[in-house]
Amino acid sequence: MQMEVIATGTNAQRVVLSGRLDTRTVDTLEARFAAVVAASDHRTLVDLSAVEFIASMGIRMLVSSARAAAGKKAKFALYGASGPVKEVFDVASLSRIILMAEDEAGALALLQG
Repeated sequence: MQMEVIATGTNAQRVVLSGRLDTRTVDTLEARFAAVVAASDHRTLVDLSAVEFIASMGIRMLVSSARAAAGKKAKFALYGASGPVKEVFDVASLSRIILMAEDEAGALALLQG
């Protein structure tokens, strides 16, 4: 699992995740991911377009980070989920808990509101 943090210039940060969000990778990634989200006082966009698999631990990490952002009045959105990852999100009704969009432009629009 790889994680890259990019400032977008729109008072937001983009976190690009790639690889598998399974039990092993979440264990090594979660603290760093949570710290990045917690450090943002504004908006965090999470690009999932290169995530090929997500386990329940990965969902828990995303939900926990979204709740932490909301607790700070910061905004958090996911975008780019496709294939099996999107199917997992649909089955888990994750869009009821976290803002989700198909692409970065859609995610930014959600965070503007």
